[in-house]
Amino acid sequence: TFDDVLLLQQVALELLKKYCRHYYNYRKQEYIEPRLELRDLTRHDDNIPREDAYQLILDGDEEQVIEEIQRIKKFLEEKKPDLPQTETGPLKVCCFDRHLFQPLFRIRSGEKITVRSVVLNESEYQFVTDLKKWCDEHKAVLEKNEIELFLLRNMGRGKGVGFFEAGNFHPDFILWVLTGDKQHITFIEPHGLMHEGPGSKKVLFFQQIKNIGQRLKAPKIILNSFILSWTPYQQLEWGKTQEELEDMNLLFMKDHQNSYIKTMIHKIGISI
Repeated sequence: TFDDVLLLQQVALELLKKYCRHYYNYRKQEYIEPRLELRDLTRHDDNIPREDAYQLILDGDEEQVIEEIQRIKKFLEEKKPDLPQTETGPLKVCCFDRHLFQPLFRIRSGEKITVRSVVLNESEYQFVTDLKKWCDEHKAVLEKNEIELFLLRNMGRGKGVGFFEAGNFHPDFILWVLTGDKQHITFIEPHGLMHEGPGSKKVLFFQQIKNIGQRLKAPKIILNSFILSWTPYQQLEWGKTQEELEDMNLLFMKDHQNSYIKTMIHKIGISI
């Protein structure tokens, strides 16, 4: 019938498109691999906002939201070390001096607010605040051991750092830890895993990043990758223990909120 022919045409078209994508990525990876190089991050990198100020655009005239924005603006102008957070407020703000620009915003779900240029989702914001807390608690030890730490929110496709080896994967954050003459560069993805599996390219990227590191031929640069699961362990049902998943650099943010940052830093190779 005509409907059957139409269905077969649609299936054939989707298969052809899928083949073309795979072939394009294969050829692009073949071109990029021998041309990998290290370069300095500059102020003009696309990951760094060009604007001197954030824009907060409010859809509507809600007095509570406007008051909260004015409160945040006043706090930032006074350059106080920490902004007292309100659990019911429409915005959350994190001023983390180890991030390459600040502040970082999170919008409460359902709020009609647009933030330009960078806004975090719930898991990303939780990671930044957890890392900030860990750095604050270990400030003296970090300084004593001359360990420097820097974080950057990685932009998406077209601007940020992506990896064709993992299906054009753009991890959410890049973490630099400098110790002695070594530079540990770690790509971090806080991410819900209900639609992923243990064979996902994102999950297995912890192996691929080591291959990339070997191709760079820079022994003082150590690359790592972590998935920080926003999904609790009990909901995954992957047939693997938490210990097995930890060996794959997959850590659970909710199950181990007070220790997953420490575990990640230790697995990166920093003993504190």
